[in-house]
Amino acid sequence: MTDIMALHVRYAVKKLMDNEFEDEIMDGVLGGAGAGNDIEKMFEESPSTTRKREQLRKSIQKLKESNEVVGKIIESVSFLE
Repeated sequence: MTDIMALHVRYAVKKLMDNEFEDEIMDGVLGGAGAGNDIEKMFEESPSTTRKREQLRKSIQKLKESNEVVGKIIESVSFLE
């Protein structure tokens, strides 16, 4: 049961990251294609991207910590068997 939940969380995070980055890239490419925009401007990070990156960094950190906790729980359960 714990493995299923961990896999589901991992899948959900991957799906979220893929969707968010895809949307952000498409907005940058299509929105920045107007006349007078340099390629450098397309690669500048917007404030919303910075916030999303920070949120993802925090989520990844929490997932790593959760992974350690789940690992300890699994070890203790297997120790009891």
